Amino acid sequence: MTFRIDLSLGRNGYPIFVRAGMLKNPEKGLVRHFFPRKTAIVASKKIYRVHGRQLATWLSRQGIPVQKIFVNDSETRKNEKTLFAILRKMAEFGFNRDSGLVALGGGVIGDMTGLAASLYMRGIPYIQCPTTLLAQVDAGIGGKTAIDFCGTKNLIGAFYQPKAVLIDPDALKTLPQRQFISGLAEVVKYGVIRDENLFSFMEANKQPILSRDSKFLRYIIARSCAIKADVVSRDEREGGLRAVLNYGHTLGHALESYFEYEYLTHGEAISYGMWFAGLLSSSLGLCGQEIVDRQVKLLQSLGLFRALPKLDNNRLLKIMALDKKSKNGQVQFVLTRKIGLVNIRKNIPRSTILSALTRLQAEARELI
Repeated sequence: MTFRIDLSLGRNGYPIFVRAGMLKNPEKGLVRHFFPRKTAIVASKKIYRVHGRQLATWLSRQGIPVQKIFVNDSETRKNEKTLFAILRKMAEFGFNRDSGLVALGGGVIGDMTGLAASLYMRGIPYIQCPTTLLAQVDAGIGGKTAIDFCGTKNLIGAFYQPKAVLIDPDALKTLPQRQFISGLAEVVKYGVIRDENLFSFMEANKQPILSRDSKFLRYIIARSCAIKADVVSRDEREGGLRAVLNYGHTLGHALESYFEYEYLTHGEAISYGMWFAGLLSSSLGLCGQEIVDRQVKLLQSLGLFRALPKLDNNRLLKIMALDKKSKNGQVQFVLTRKIGLVNIRKNIPRSTILSALTRLQAEARELI
């Protein structure tokens, strides 16, 4: 069974397909409508061996020869050097505006491939084929493309939408457990910002989800995609509403940068970011402590908290101030009112932010 979610952006709109086995057999109709006649798959060597060979073989049988561009998919390599290596390969292949790219991998691959596609000849088509849970429910959807630069995550990038997103839940079977769990943080985020039913579903079905039961995975992936597609269709370039998708990310991205993208996974970092956002919300009187506790309990039960070393709060504040989501020099936070409802706040006193950071670390030491 194929789930189809349409992201409505006029001429920039595109479908998101969710189906087990999608990467082995994308269906002839998809090839005819979405794959360029000249295509290169961008992937790590490992992901290409596991998933890319089958996809390339299938495409070649449909008369589409496939080139390969191998890159390192770690966050530390999400930089201008790797970006230009992709562009150089495209030029060597003689790509033109009728050519295109397939991003096969996690969020790092998707971000760099999309940015390369946006730059080459001022824009060629690309398709997202995310193979991690994080990319399937979040990074592969919405057209945000970027590289990290000067120590800041996603500092250089563009909004550039793919032609389609092909999601194969079967790809998650080979994902390391910690990486799989990391993606669950984004699903929890969607529940907090827009859908209490999804949040409750996660609470009630932790074990089958952690066991990667395909039925449960299809539901949480499709629901998460539908939420993100709805938000992005209303605000493609983050002029207002789309900022709610950054719940937990202001501190989360700062923690990733603080540890140089090595100690915490993205999901672990934003889980602490969601805990912090809940504490900040509670301290400002936006929600009760029970809302904070409910989030922390679910995140902990999913295995999303890794013990934190002692943090320099002033350094964290400086990193947060560099966040591209800051407005007029003010750090912007997405805060929760209740499960399923958030809003955006800025001009929060520095003392309030520092107090919440201190409380987060104290409570984390007791819990973890």
